[in-house]
Amino acid sequence: MESITDEVLAGRVAAGDEQALVQLVRRWESPLRAFVLRRCYSCAGEIDDLLQETFLRVYRNIHEYDPALRFSSWIFRIAHNLMVSSIRVHARREPPLDLDEAVFVVQGIRTDAELEAKDLGRLVHGILATLPPSLREVFVLRFLEEKSYEEIGDILHRNANTVATQVRRSREAFAKEAKARGLHLERGD
Repeated sequence: MESITDEVLAGRVAAGDEQALVQLVRRWESPLRAFVLRRCYSCAGEIDDLLQETFLRVYRNIHEYDPALRFSSWIFRIAHNLMVSSIRVHARREPPLDLDEAVFVVQGIRTDAELEAKDLGRLVHGILATLPPSLREVFVLRFLEEKSYEEIGDILHRNANTVATQVRRSREAFAKEAKARGLHLERGD
């Protein structure tokens, strides 16, 4: 059985098919949850509300979606905008992320010593926390969410040259901090 594309499902939602919306929610809930948890530490306590609002906006604005563009970029952009609003509200307080709820997979990391996955997750979390928000966001999208430069540009409304520069800077900043913490990174991307 062939999988139905997001773009087809979006068209069905626009035509009033509620089951298509259910399929999109099921398909995108986990990736969006991971994206928000990796990018917005202050959003961890309200992740369910943020995701619910993301899907509500998808439903309300489905007629504005252009099927010629990637659905993934559109939905990530909605989640991104909601995160930015949440970050502004919580700018002065940023509680630590519950690492048991987040999964960190960073390609290209190897350590000299055997580290448990949770310890590596804590190290990655600590390194990400040192990056400026704009570089952290690009790093998460490129290396953790594995988005293409074009998708990142669509999500963040930035041109390809800016994305490429920010990806390079985020990788360099991450690698520098990782090295300072005793992690060695293999060249990727």
